[in-house]
Amino acid sequence: MRWRCRITGLVQGVGFRPAVHRLATEKGLSGWVRNDPGGVTLEIEGPVDALEAFKKRLLSAPPPLARIDAFEVAQVAATGEKGFRILASDEGEGKAAPVSPDMTVCDACLREMRDPSDRRYGYPFINCTDCGPRYTITRTVPYDRPNTSMASFTMCDACRAEYEDPASRRYHAQPIACRSCGPQVRFMGGSGESDIGNREWREEEAIAEAVRLIKAGGIVAVKGIGGFHLMCDATDDDAVRTLRERKRRPSKPFALMAKDLAMAKRLARMDGAEERVLRSKERPIVLLKRAPGSRVSPFVAPGIDRLGLMLPYTPLHHLLFDRLDIPLVATSANLSDEPIVREYGELMERLGGVVDGVLDHDRPIVNAVDDSVVQVIGGEWIQWLRVARGAAPLALPLKNAAPFPILAVGAQQKSTIALALEERMLLSPHIGDLGSIEAMDYFERTVETFRRFYDFSPRALACDLHPGYDTTRWAERYVRKPGTGNRKSVEVSNSTLRKVQHHHAHALAAMAEHGVDGKVLAFVWDGTGYGTDGTVWGGEVLLADARGFERIGHLRPFRLLGGEKAVREPRRVALSLLFELFGLEEVIAMENPAVRAFRPAEIRLLHRAWRKGLGAPLSTSMGRLFDAVASLSGLCQRAGYEGESGLLLESAAGTETKSGAEGLLRIAEGEEGIVVDWEPLVRRLSRGAEEPVAAAFHAALAEVILEVAKRYPERPVVLAGGVFQNRTLCETVLPKLSGRRLLLPRRTPVNDGALSLGQLWYALHSLK
Repeated sequence: MRWRCRITGLVQGVGFRPAVHRLATEKGLSGWVRNDPGGVTLEIEGPVDALEAFKKRLLSAPPPLARIDAFEVAQVAATGEKGFRILASDEGEGKAAPVSPDMTVCDACLREMRDPSDRRYGYPFINCTDCGPRYTITRTVPYDRPNTSMASFTMCDACRAEYEDPASRRYHAQPIACRSCGPQVRFMGGSGESDIGNREWREEEAIAEAVRLIKAGGIVAVKGIGGFHLMCDATDDDAVRTLRERKRRPSKPFALMAKDLAMAKRLARMDGAEERVLRSKERPIVLLKRAPGSRVSPFVAPGIDRLGLMLPYTPLHHLLFDRLDIPLVATSANLSDEPIVREYGELMERLGGVVDGVLDHDRPIVNAVDDSVVQVIGGEWIQWLRVARGAAPLALPLKNAAPFPILAVGAQQKSTIALALEERMLLSPHIGDLGSIEAMDYFERTVETFRRFYDFSPRALACDLHPGYDTTRWAERYVRKPGTGNRKSVEVSNSTLRKVQHHHAHALAAMAEHGVDGKVLAFVWDGTGYGTDGTVWGGEVLLADARGFERIGHLRPFRLLGGEKAVREPRRVALSLLFELFGLEEVIAMENPAVRAFRPAEIRLLHRAWRKGLGAPLSTSMGRLFDAVASLSGLCQRAGYEGESGLLLESAAGTETKSGAEGLLRIAEGEEGIVVDWEPLVRRLSRGAEEPVAAAFHAALAEVILEVAKRYPERPVVLAGGVFQNRTLCETVLPKLSGRRLLLPRRTPVNDGALSLGQLWYALHSLK
């Protein structure tokens, strides 16, 4: 009997065809396998019981990096052919196969790299079908060497023999290389204060020189899989302070890289789930509690008790740590709010004055990608804060195929794009915060990357409702105007442009991940989102489904003094809340940290703006309420980065009891439904922060969620938005919701990084 099989899922770039070849040969089956634009096609011939055993084994134990979404079988005429072959890829039309994320170097490759008798001993680009670069080197699909940045490296005879040997672990490993035919490293001087000038080192000397400079307190840019890291000794206060000054990053925490698990456990506390995530094949940055007595400089994460920690994931990282026994700062090579740098020339142009040296290599990075970021909530909820290297592009199956290609372009912060194509949704890696020319260039490069991969022209677009977002304006520009052409062949009309309210999209993203389109009760708490009434939302309770929503509750509104300035200055939010409850002279006379952060004349000026509503839009933002509490508590008056006040409140909550939470927030009934009233909280804090309130504030928020959820017992509960990155809040509320069906984001970000997916889910349903 002969079968023709069509297999879709994550089946390209993961060693799938070699695994099929080995299994078919083991079972004595004949035929062939090849990549095609949508996945893998194979024809396989032999006895029925052997065919069934083949299918069962492949489905139950696919290659380590693969994921099978569908396995379709059709019987065809037997040919009697002998042997099993891997055929050249079918590069026909209709590309839809997901591109594999980049994967950490495997243990087998590390053993060879450290074996003096192996021909790849000490080689920084060792890889096999189970590990190595994928997305970052891919120009288009199918994933074959000519379609990657490895096309310019001609395999030597030894590598070619492995590539063509079905018994080899490198059989059809597209990035296969060795020291004689593959990429090489070099070390160059930077423009910092180092004395190495313009000298250049190569191969082992390059790595040794980078290590020497790090040990001497220098800052070295190291080219990884998806871009450059800025690295320095994380135990050296002077080195970390210097990096902060040069990078213009006064307080935002730096990520760390530890040599191995043993070192990581000396730096941070971790439970079993956190250890598993830290060691996983994705190798994300994991947010962990700092261990007592940790050697890490306090300047790595000022004022908070968390560390963002990852383990080495490239051979080059391991070769550095073979010569080092200290943790390293490993922060993305960029200036604040700009994309990660991927090329040496760009690095020297933008960050030449930051680095003392550069450990570079000549394998081109086609698609830049940052590190993924994860935390574990309550030992069970693996929460992705950034889906990037190792985890994205992320492919999610669709029960019903998309009617045509639909592109969703996300929001302004933590930007991503999402694409509906045939029977799957594809979420891009993290792009970042938009607002600069460089960031928008990166956004457009990501769109073009997806167009190269999948050869599509979207017939519908989805974007945020906010008229000022760069992504909204981008979508509007690319809508075809009546009677005109349209550049870049985007075949979209006004009737197929969908603008999705920000908080509805948050709820929809969680629903899309779980394949739910019916009504849910969604608590969507974040910093900023454009409401349907033109005000700034952010503390919302929605009854939502895939086609619409009803706003059934929100935080009591208040004004944001100075608009965007209030986002950067928590003291402005605090002052606004005080103005809501007290007279001007009462506020000026208060002995409160937020009030003392202003001169009396400033308070009078801001009161006039508040009273007249000048540059002071109304908001229901839960993120801004966190800012106000941090300011009134004396923790943060000016934020150095987004979410700083929330992190400081979390750290403070860890040292307090939750007593006094009762009545701190009131649930009232307003004209538009439930109103969460912050007045008791602010009145208590106005007395001068004479008693700690951080832990009680978190507990009061959890009680609000529980009380509202009790009113809708039949609805699944969604928790979404950046506020739910707050681990203390989540660990307080989740036990209270035990027994309820929870739609928690488990593979997609809980923050704005998943908005494009939510927009896509809305478009898929509204366009039907």
